[in-house]
Amino acid sequence: MDAASFFRGQRLSSTARAYARGEIITGVEAGTVSVALEVEASPEAAFDVLVDELAGAFARTGIEFSPGPDGRILEGGFEVGHVTAWDPPRHALLRWRAAEWDPEDVTELELRCEPAGDATRIALEHRGFGRQFWAEHEVIGWFADQVAAPFLSRSSPRMFGNWLTDRAARRPFGGFARTSYREPTHHRPSFGAILAALQPGPDDMLLEIGCGGGAFLAQALRTGCSAAAVDHSSEMIRVARDLNADAIADGRLEIVQADAARLPFEDDTFTCAAMMQVFFFFVDPVAVLSECRRVLRDDGRLAAFTVSEEARGTPAAPEPMASRARFYTDEELVQLARDAGFASASVTRPDLEPFARQAGLPEDVVALFAADQRAGQLLVAR
Repeated sequence: MDAASFFRGQRLSSTARAYARGEIITGVEAGTVSVALEVEASPEAAFDVLVDELAGAFARTGIEFSPGPDGRILEGGFEVGHVTAWDPPRHALLRWRAAEWDPEDVTELELRCEPAGDATRIALEHRGFGRQFWAEHEVIGWFADQVAAPFLSRSSPRMFGNWLTDRAARRPFGGFARTSYREPTHHRPSFGAILAALQPGPDDMLLEIGCGGGAFLAQALRTGCSAAAVDHSSEMIRVARDLNADAIADGRLEIVQADAARLPFEDDTFTCAAMMQVFFFFVDPVAVLSECRRVLRDDGRLAAFTVSEEARGTPAAPEPMASRARFYTDEELVQLARDAGFASASVTRPDLEPFARQAGLPEDVVALFAADQRAGQLLVAR
């Protein structure tokens, strides 16, 4: 933007004109804040995904969003906004109140999903915003601090990579994660390796740490065992409980949100414990393993599947997750288990191809596991 438009009328006054597909456009006019994004999706699909993601994102910040014709947005019991028009995917209109201390400060928020050639343009406009600034130029400071800097920092390598890692693996959330972790195709071979190592049966009480969407639990429960599980993602907890609702109703399964380093279970509760695809994200693996040892009975066994340094940059440990994960040698994994109090520990590099075939995966997926048979590490401790 040029200097003339930047300072016109002692207010920031600019409108981005270049709408490139996949580009996010932000701008502030006198009293209007606008954000736009063009995506390869139908308006209907874009609207549905956006509303779902907004509800989840609001919830993570303590704001309650109830979408729909009578929808409301609440922050600490205060009604920030309520829907005045709901016509998806064309638009949704909300009466908005940014200042609970000023009942006269009422603005308008509009969300639109409209065709843009072969794409869909998602636009968000906040009209009438800015009455609370104590000096006219403060709108520029607000824009820089609250809009421009967060957008740019969140598209920089560190924060963007962290978001991608959390979204997909470290703390999964969002619609895609809920779907993929309910049926995690590429994790099924490691499920087979874990079950082969633990051999759970009707007399066992199994603990899973980092249960994701509950797919491993569903498979393990078919052996007749009972189980409990923890995960630190509230969305994964909901998916896992839904997938295993019958077992929970029957009293065979408990799923709770908890920190793996502070398990909410009594000493000597479980006969076996499992974890997979989560070990490389633990900040203090000895603390997690020590908690496993505490809640396992004296004859209990642990099986943990992770991936080796050799897998860095492969589909088993792609970027940016690989740069945010911790890799260990076989010897280091054994030492971690011993430091946590396990009497014996060993690491193998299991051949996952048979388990991939057993899971009924397509041949092209089976080929991924057949190609590199040293990528996975299976720690077994007692």
